Amino acid sequence: MKYRRKEIIEALQWSGKNQTEVKAFASQFAMFDYADMDKDGSLDAVLKVKNSEKIEVAHTGDYIVRGKKGDFFIMKQKEFDALYEEVK
Repeated sequence: MKYRRKEIIEALQWSGKNQTEVKAFASQFAMFDYADMDKDGSLDAVLKVKNSEKIEVAHTGDYIVRGKKGDFFIMKQKEFDALYEEVK
């Protein structure tokens, strides 16, 4: 038998440059460290997402997902794509 997830979630993909969108989406659960400079002179942002258990580092392409209880977690793009499809 085959099954599909029935839940609808809210998620945002981390591009490495969309700090404003991530902050608006995850508010106090999203933290940024600024490390190395890009070739264009802008600072690379390192995104960390805090949840009730730990602080996780997101890599470019990862999704930040809001859970059912309002918590946030990081999901790799491959896993996210395998589980969810965009609602239109």
